[in-house]
Parts: sequence; C-alpha cells; structure tokens
Amino acid sequence: MRSPQDLIQMIIGEYLQAGDLAIDSNIKAGDITRFLAARVGDDGHVISFSPDKAAIDAVASSLFLSGLTARVELIHRDISALAEYLDPTEPIGLIMTQTDEHTDFDQLAQTMRTALLALKKNGLLVIIGYQPAKFASLKTFAAKLPSESFDAQIYQSLQSDETTLIIQRR
Repeated sequence: MRSPQDLIQMIIGEYLQAGDLAIDSNIKAGDITRFLAARVGDDGHVISFSPDKAAIDAVASSLFLSGLTARVELIHRDISALAEYLDPTEPIGLIMTQTDEHTDFDQLAQTMRTALLALKKNGLLVIIGYQPAKFASLKTFAAKLPSESFDAQIYQSLQSDETTLIIQRR
C-alpha cells in the first residue's frame, strides 16, 4: 500500500501544472522543493522558505547540481512572511507544508488563511505531519471553510501517524 506522501505526490501530479507557482513553506531536506521545481517546469516558479540558513545553503547546492536553480527562490525566513512574497497577478497552484515538533499550529493556521485566498482555482494546500493530535485545530479550521469554495480531506497512516490535510480551492 502506498504511504500518504506517495498518494499526495500522485494528487499533486494531477493538479500542479507546468508554469504554476508553488510554495514549499518549510524546506527541511529540500526533497519537496526539488520535486516541485521539477513539476512546475521551466516556466514555473517555486518559492521555498526556511529560517535555517544551513538548510537554505544545502538546498541551494542541491538545486544547482540538479539544474533547477533558476526555478526556485529561496527565502531565509519562516512561512509567516508568505504574504510579502505573493503577487496578486500570479495565483498559487500549490502550497506544501511539512510540520514537526517545533511547528506553531496557531501561526500556521493564520498563515494558511491568507494563503488559501491566493490559490488558483483547483489549487491545493497540503499539510503533512506526524502529530495527529496537533492536527485537531487544522481539521477544525478546514471543516469550517465554505464548501462552495473549498474541499478538505485528511489522510492518515494508522501505523506511522503520518497525517496529511489537503484543502482544494474550487
């Protein structure tokens, strides 16, 4: 059986188009940034955030070796700065967030409120993490979204506690 992350990559492949803008809100190891850069193609753009300068430098090297540098803008800030980097003429195709034990879920929910409004039609917000109990506030937030404008689904592995919330703008 496929992991939730494998399923998410399949879903992303269906909705993220060449030429789209994609956001990686927490670079970590850079695997998602590279995946998104490959998906958006030469005409697309990825904005990736991290407050960790070492992570930025490591991903910059990896992108250079992969030939993907021109597609990615690396931002040495956390995702709460997202609104400063949005252009209203360029709707977002995908926002991807990986949570960990340091994630402030209240701040994340606040940032995602802003981000949802910048999604293009059928654009996705994807939040991945391993703290199902902390996802309760995000689930509550997603459940309150107007169903005529958004669809929300959650996927969870019962063995690993990997939890993924997907919100799609209609």
